[in-house]
Amino acid sequence: MKKIITLYGQPGCGKSTQAQMLAEKYGFFRFGMGDKLREEIESGSSLGQKIKPFVDEGTLIPDDLMIQVIKNIAEKATESGILFDGFPRIVAQAEMLEKLASEIGLEMGNLYYLRLKPEESLKRIKARSKMGKRSDDASPKAIKNRFAIFERESKPLLEYYRTRGKLIEIDGALKIDETQAEIIKSL
Repeated sequence: MKKIITLYGQPGCGKSTQAQMLAEKYGFFRFGMGDKLREEIESGSSLGQKIKPFVDEGTLIPDDLMIQVIKNIAEKATESGILFDGFPRIVAQAEMLEKLASEIGLEMGNLYYLRLKPEESLKRIKARSKMGKRSDDASPKAIKNRFAIFERESKPLLEYYRTRGKLIEIDGALKIDETQAEIIKSL
């Protein structure tokens, strides 16, 4: 059966790197929420204009807008399923994703939590910002907001998946290939 699996963790924990590698190795359709949001903003669409202030400030996108972002995901599912990178972020989004999975006939797989100390996360974000790939990496206010939201929202989300037996915790400070090996063990 096709599955939905998710990668979750602090900004800079390596979610996108791991997601790309897993998608290439196993054929998952990779849905990078951050990438999708930035793509929507760059398109100049009305949805992009609505979500831009939230991305710029490093705050969560309201659920009604988030639903619009993920609504066409079913047609993108591959034989392996869908790998969400950076979604869900809160319990309401996890519930939204479970409902979507049920509606499109996909099994809910695990949430892989890439644990990383805040100081290591900040170090990685600063290094990434030097490459100029993401405007929200260059804004100290946006970074501070992203960290605060993560801290506030992560505990309930992790507990949500833990109580369902769907939480896999992995040390995000491991080398890239070591992190990948840990994820693969429980796929």
